[in-house]
Amino acid sequence: MRKDEKADIELDRDYEAIRQIPPALDEGSERKKSPSASSSFARGRTGSIMVGGARGNRGEGAGANRRGKGEASYRDKGAKRRSRGRRAKMKEAVYRQSEEDVLLISKATGCCKSRGGLVFALLLVFVLGAGAGLGGGYYLWGWERPYMVDLKAVEVPGWVTQDFIRKNIFSRPDVSRKRVNNIVIHYVANPGSTARKNRDYFDSLADQDPQSGKASASSHFIVGLEGEVIQCVPITEIAYANAPRNEDTVSIEVCHPDDTGKFNDATYKSLVNLTAWLCRELKLAPKDVIRHYDVNGKECPRYFVKNQDAWKQFLKDVKDAMP
Repeated sequence: MRKDEKADIELDRDYEAIRQIPPALDEGSERKKSPSASSSFARGRTGSIMVGGARGNRGEGAGANRRGKGEASYRDKGAKRRSRGRRAKMKEAVYRQSEEDVLLISKATGCCKSRGGLVFALLLVFVLGAGAGLGGGYYLWGWERPYMVDLKAVEVPGWVTQDFIRKNIFSRPDVSRKRVNNIVIHYVANPGSTARKNRDYFDSLADQDPQSGKASASSHFIVGLEGEVIQCVPITEIAYANAPRNEDTVSIEVCHPDDTGKFNDATYKSLVNLTAWLCRELKLAPKDVIRHYDVNGKECPRYFVKNQDAWKQFLKDVKDAMP
């Protein structure tokens, strides 16, 4: 036998060895995984294969390749069916459980092994978390109270005299604001002084040297010894009275006859009426009325700081004065 014929026979044997076609499957049995015939057989080329100079059967590699793909497709469909089953079980369980239970069930049922089940569980957790966040936000919103008052539209009653001080950097900086959260009560700490004198003092601060001036003070309202009320600064602007709460407070300075800081009857009555009017106009409650002491710890107003019962009675009187 010639050497070239012998070589052809050996190549034919090698070809048959790598071309092994898996036997037909029994019905209902799982298809055996084909060896790497399709990949070894010229990596699935469907054209003719030359073996020892002879042309092999056409389509053999294509058939093996198709059968290999069929097995993969069969396995993929089975995995998808199992994945859909897990997702269905997961959905049924989720509707009956809380957010915390969902996480536990996800681990117990192995839904995280399925990408679809994991996505569904995460989506559900996100929805529940968003709902909880909205609920918390609603509570927080209610606590902070959306501000609906137009400060520019507030009309001052006739018993209040508007006599604004000059705009300046020491007592009326002309800084606007759009909301008021608290009303702050002060005492002038200058026994026997009138509302007019205190108003004029605030206005005089404008005459200081802008470079060397140090005094800085003012108030929106001053209640005098005879019950008179003067407005020094519009409520749409800040006054220098309640640091560090100037931005969202209205200040009321109150005159007093002696060092005890106790207000006389006329002053006290006007203070109650002014505070009640501000509460009504600014949509505030008596609990929103505070002392200067409550802002920064200063002993002001002195009588209300040293006499808690008197302060509580004042708040009650304000409430009673509100319609």
